[in-house]
Amino acid sequence: MATITLFYSVLIWVTVYVTEDHIISSYLKLEAEAFQERHALEGQATSMPNSIYLQGYWSADADAPAVARQLSVGHHELGGKDIHMFVSDVAGASQRLILVLNEAQLSQTEGYGAQIFGLLCAVAGLILILGAILAIAIARAISQPITRLATEVAHTPSGPSRFSGFDRRDEVGTLSRTLSSLVAQQNGVLLREQAFTRHVSHELRTPLSILNNCLAILRLSECNADKRARSLLRMEGALAAMKMTIELFLSLTREPRQLRCEVIDLRAVVVEQIEKYQTLYPLAVGDLAFSGPAPFTLPANEAIACSVIQNLLGNAAQHGAGKVRVILTEQRLVIINTRLKHSSSQGFGFGLEIVSRACAHAGWSLDTRRRAYTFRACVSFSRAT
Repeated sequence: MATITLFYSVLIWVTVYVTEDHIISSYLKLEAEAFQERHALEGQATSMPNSIYLQGYWSADADAPAVARQLSVGHHELGGKDIHMFVSDVAGASQRLILVLNEAQLSQTEGYGAQIFGLLCAVAGLILILGAILAIAIARAISQPITRLATEVAHTPSGPSRFSGFDRRDEVGTLSRTLSSLVAQQNGVLLREQAFTRHVSHELRTPLSILNNCLAILRLSECNADKRARSLLRMEGALAAMKMTIELFLSLTREPRQLRCEVIDLRAVVVEQIEKYQTLYPLAVGDLAFSGPAPFTLPANEAIACSVIQNLLGNAAQHGAGKVRVILTEQRLVIINTRLKHSSSQGFGFGLEIVSRACAHAGWSLDTRRRAYTFRACVSFSRAT
């Protein structure tokens, strides 16, 4: 804006002088033509122009400016462009006409040059001030949505689902939608990390207890080969359970779209987890009944599928009254266990929360129902690929 103001100020100043010179040149030309017309009528008796600002001479006159005699026909500016001379041939005369005009005495601009220059500076300054005020107002209006958006991002750690300007169709809207998506992703990662640290101790407690008990048995002097083999088998099962749990938690810390899915035989997975359950809980072997279809495949993440079944069976063993029934179809998995009506066990806490999260990641749905003497967990599979 300062550059444009300076440019137009200089342009106005130059235009004034250029226009003034053009007017003077035209005026001298008209004076010369008028003199030639009078000379054609009056001859040598024609009087020369004579005024405060304009003087006329013949080229041979003694008082004619010496420099004018060397000039060609036409308009000339001398003396710092304040003196204008017009040299013209006159028909029927052996001498040239010389017109000398003093611009300082003709133009009022010369006398008010300082005032005009000051006025131009004042106008330029006023334009700059008004332009600065307008620029600040426009800048604030443009930056206000960005400032508000930055304030929301800085002072809302959890982040709303939509920041201000989300529905705008300009660059601010694009920025708001991008930040909303980024904050949502970051919050999702934070929640998954918090869930990981909250659940890991709960889910690893059981296999760690099994390992500790088996080690205590192995240290006994009266531990025979049969007990040793059984303890080692239970330790292997506990370690496998820990590995599966860790894989589950690592899977849950990723975005659902980042999970690696493959076609698995779900019946084989259920049978495998039942065998591990019977290894970990040998006293419940006779109290578990399983019914399922022929082997069938399902696109899913194996770690999540194994962990869902393992957690549901573990909850049934730890918080149930003994009997467990597993029903598998191509649409759902149902696990029913008996429970004591007046049991003080809270049960089904972190385990079901983990199962619910795992099912959501896999695209499945979990439904649980508590009754007086039974607890029913139903996992419905999504066959969408």
